[in-house]
Amino acid sequence: MVLRAIEDIPNIVVISPEKENYLQILSNSERKALKEPKKIHYEAIRRGILWADAVIIEISNEDFQLGHEATLAIQNKKHVLCLSTHEDFGEKIGNRYFKGAKYNEYNVEEIVENFVSTVKKNQFSERFNCFLTTSQISYLKEKAKKEHMNTSEYIRSLIDEDRLT
Repeated sequence: MVLRAIEDIPNIVVISPEKENYLQILSNSERKALKEPKKIHYEAIRRGILWADAVIIEISNEDFQLGHEATLAIQNKKHVLCLSTHEDFGEKIGNRYFKGAKYNEYNVEEIVENFVSTVKKNQFSERFNCFLTTSQISYLKEKAKKEHMNTSEYIRSLIDEDRLT
């Protein structure tokens, strides 16, 4: 149901174990070097996350590996949608790149379409340069470090917070 909802959106390329196309991300020589199927699977998933603009995970049957994959995507600043038929994980996890939703056969298409639309609107496409004083730069670096971000992320977080108020 989720895969069909994603594939129904025009101009979306789906890389997925369910489609059996995710191993294509690795070359034959990379697969041979990794040897073990579990290592090949993990590296293909990891590489697919790096390649993707966004990640959608069906997580109704909670699984350590799926949670790890969601975390990998978030750490790599990829927008993540975790769908479950049981609960909305978005109510538990507050992160700029994370969205959760409880879905069913009647709302899954709308949820996926809204997520894809949001991702398209939030992809970084504009560069903004400005001059700052040395003390302003020092302040930004210090605050960003405390928040475990780089300065660009910190500035974006300030803008996002301001937009919410």
